[in-house]
Amino acid sequence: MNAGRSTSGVECAAGMFATLDTDLGDGLDEGCEMAKRVCIATPDIVGPVKNGGIGTAYHHLARLLAGWGHEVVIAYVNGNAAEERLMAEARALYAGLGVAFEPLVPRPASKTTLARVAAPGWALYEWLRARAQPFDLVHVSDWHGLGYGALLAKSLGLAFSATHFVVRAHGPTLWNVEGNRQLLSRERELGWVFMERRSVELADTLTCGSAHLLGWMREAGYALPARAFVWPNPFPAPDPSPSAAAGRAARDGAALEEVVFFGRLEPRKGLVLFADAIERLARRGRAPARVTFLGAAARRFDGPGLVHDCERDWPLEVRAITDLGAEEAIAYLSQPGRLAVLPSLQENSSLAVTECLHAGIPFVAATTGGTPELVAPEDHGRALVAPDHIAPGERIATLAGEPLRAVRPRWDFARALEVWSQWHTRRAPFEATARRFAERARRADAETPPVTVCIVHHERPALLRMAVDSVFAQDYPALDAVLVDDGSESAEARAALDALEVEFATRSWRVVRQDNRYLDAARGEWLLFLDDDDLLFPDAISRLVRAARFSGADCVTATSIRFTGGGDPRSDTASHGTPIRFLGAARAWSRFRNVVGDACALVRRDVFEAAGGFTEEYRVGLDDLAFFNRLIRAGYRVEPMPDPTYWYRIGNPGMKARNRSAETAQVRVLTPHLQGQMDEERAYQAYAATCVHDAITPAMPRPHRNPHASALERCGSRLGTPRLKVSVLLDPAWMARVRERHGLDAACELRRNGRATARARLDRISPDGSQVLAELRIPTIGDVLFSVHDVFSGEALVGLVSPASRRARRVVGTVENRPRPEVCGWVLDPGNLARGRMVAIHVNGRLRRVVDADQRRADIARWKGSDGRHGFLWRIPEDLAEKNGTRIDVLDAETGRPLRGSPARIEGRRVVRSERHGT
Repeated sequence: MNAGRSTSGVECAAGMFATLDTDLGDGLDEGCEMAKRVCIATPDIVGPVKNGGIGTAYHHLARLLAGWGHEVVIAYVNGNAAEERLMAEARALYAGLGVAFEPLVPRPASKTTLARVAAPGWALYEWLRARAQPFDLVHVSDWHGLGYGALLAKSLGLAFSATHFVVRAHGPTLWNVEGNRQLLSRERELGWVFMERRSVELADTLTCGSAHLLGWMREAGYALPARAFVWPNPFPAPDPSPSAAAGRAARDGAALEEVVFFGRLEPRKGLVLFADAIERLARRGRAPARVTFLGAAARRFDGPGLVHDCERDWPLEVRAITDLGAEEAIAYLSQPGRLAVLPSLQENSSLAVTECLHAGIPFVAATTGGTPELVAPEDHGRALVAPDHIAPGERIATLAGEPLRAVRPRWDFARALEVWSQWHTRRAPFEATARRFAERARRADAETPPVTVCIVHHERPALLRMAVDSVFAQDYPALDAVLVDDGSESAEARAALDALEVEFATRSWRVVRQDNRYLDAARGEWLLFLDDDDLLFPDAISRLVRAARFSGADCVTATSIRFTGGGDPRSDTASHGTPIRFLGAARAWSRFRNVVGDACALVRRDVFEAAGGFTEEYRVGLDDLAFFNRLIRAGYRVEPMPDPTYWYRIGNPGMKARNRSAETAQVRVLTPHLQGQMDEERAYQAYAATCVHDAITPAMPRPHRNPHASALERCGSRLGTPRLKVSVLLDPAWMARVRERHGLDAACELRRNGRATARARLDRISPDGSQVLAELRIPTIGDVLFSVHDVFSGEALVGLVSPASRRARRVVGTVENRPRPEVCGWVLDPGNLARGRMVAIHVNGRLRRVVDADQRRADIARWKGSDGRHGFLWRIPEDLAEKNGTRIDVLDAETGRPLRGSPARIEGRRVVRSERHGT
């Protein structure tokens, strides 16, 4: 086993990247402080998450740092952080290790994909900034860009002057997808790709377990930070106890009895390759007697289904184990005679390989990614094989005829830990980071370059007055303004412009009147654009200019607080709500979605002119996004301001609402990326944009993702004729958009088998939030499907639904007894476990709520091929919880079938299920 700095570290990095031990210098800093305040921010950690490379690595880092005397806090950012019992168990677990555990629940500011993608990062940013005592160090993974919000804020000079961010490169989304031989299939993945790259680029220190991944990042265009180091994951030294030594001795030299695929059940981990290798051995009569698949199921690949096929087709004993934690899995592999096989198609610094090396477990792994960097060179020929379907099988067959031996590690575990320990006690790198921050802040504050505010106006004099007043109130000294009127003709608007022209003249500001033109009349070193219905915070320009000068950005887009109505939000404390933030210059995503910023943005004048400014196309709009895309394409730096600087008024049509059609707008946004390219490339880009647009705007939204929902139930008339009652739950924001767009109240249309059957206005919603749309006389309903549509656009508000019938698809589910006033249970479709479902909850015969069945249930996770996300929970309002005897019917929302245990009743604030049979 290698030891010391003179061996594997620099050699492993193949001369391309430094290793972390080179950052130690000749010795420890004089007078260094041993104890530091350290935060480990992660969406994955041992305890709340059963297994995962990131969670296992950070678990070890947390307990090691605490053992070395540091103050350690785990910031756990995950949706299941809202589960009180799970979080209580995690707190107890880490309290026993001397580590504080803080759960953070990401709360998206809206239902958009942009808000959901960025929510974890903004939650972490706000939590870190709100702490009274800042951390000295923050460890965060690149995965899904969790640290992006905080790193962006630091790069703009907004916060964290004394905090050193250490980003650990575990494996970006694009690298992972390419390793799985898959394509990006979800819009949110484009956001992850961008945030992961920017997190790496903005890191104070970047660490990675392999030179392979850093090389991939460099090839992919990452601007790696100067402080980028290769070093293995923090992992405890091998157990020196007699029992552990005896276990290693028993394994060493044992005969092969069982081959264990060890890894997540997905193609990147070599699952298909392994199955092909074993099948090839089986055809030749050389297969092992027992094969086990040990690993969690993947979401985008039916691993358990593949194992089932192997179990059916192979003439040997096959089984799958998918529910073990990391320690349990190693304990299973530690039994004599078991050979772990890890034929990954792509790896960074495989934690599974590290665990096998640490425990002395015999294994065979593929020579891919960073795996060879973990294994001692003298064992490469015995433990490493080519990533194909022949080499792993041949090596397994060879090892079947000889004693199994442990594989030696390339990195010495004790030395690796020593370096991690010594590096955390240093002061010089962290003080240097703080000095650089202070110097950049000094330069940013030294000058106040002239700024011109460009206000565009059209026929809204009352709102314009408030916008101009917000400019008058700015605390920035070098201020200029130009008001551009876009062809206003009313007497009120002209009178307001005349009055403002007089006021502007006293400040040497200008009013420009021109027909059908946008924002192109301005002067000043920096330009800030403002729509006439928006209002600036008093210190908006000061903060935007400082952020631009601190970061060196060419353009800084602003974040807003949104409000409705024609009033002034500055006097309304209730309007200070959740910031609506943008992501930044995500080149791929911005081709069809505005994730960069709004028209309210600060931009250098020379950059604005070089990029051609805002170019108008009649009644197309999206000038701002087309302009931002030209900046991105030209290589200018565009950064979003994460903190709010202005109020954004919604509900008033303006320059932002002039799009003729979605396709026209898409062409407008895509144009900057097509210029200068050959015709075939242009054709490909246009076709790809169409495919993306169709993928993210499906004609029939999936019911479990739609904000609207419906339920159907049968009821009888006085004459006994069957009727169908359709109840619809509506999103108030949708109704507001309909009124804004059409000037009318919302209206819905019920379609039976695709043909319009009934229509109803929805200007009145009943107190419980539901609306009876229609009651129809239907003598037979076995072959009837219904959908509810927006009358004006034809858009489907809910997916196809049908009443209970013999032809409806079978669903399985149950309602549980609960000691609290809440409705809890699960529902799934055995024929399609990947398809989400909803339940309709009726209280005393009326539809009260439709709930997504998407919460993870450990008991359901054992269902073959299921990820366990089939649970639902609805907390009963207090006014109902006190009413004994209240009846609660729980039905599958699509088929209308009651779940087993429905109806339930409230008794003494408890929910008691019925014992009659249901679905």
